[in-house]
Amino acid sequence: MYLGKVLTLFCLSSGAVSYKIRAFKGRNCSGEAKEVNVWDNTCRNTNIFPTQSFRVLEYGGHRQRATFFLLGGCGAASSASADWWADGGSDKFKKNACLDFSGFQMNAYGSVSS
Repeated sequence: MYLGKVLTLFCLSSGAVSYKIRAFKGRNCSGEAKEVNVWDNTCRNTNIFPTQSFRVLEYGGHRQRATFFLLGGCGAASSASADWWADGGSDKFKKNACLDFSGFQMNAYGSVSS
């Protein structure tokens, strides 16, 4: 009984520890797409493709910034090619919004506490 409650709580709360996007190979959210979770305080540079745009599906945790990098690894938020608040506090990083990288291809996504 107790284990069932713990599992239920974990399943219900797990979405709050990552932001989720649908990444697109093309500009303006076109072309091949893939849904990607980026866990808070991590770098995602595997099992993704070069991304020219994305659609926001879910917000990350409180005070998290979504960071995007041209090269294949993440660094400090200040070195990101693009970044937004991932917790719903951004005027652009909004659910169902399509964000475009103006022809650049991002090869790593990060989430950092600020």
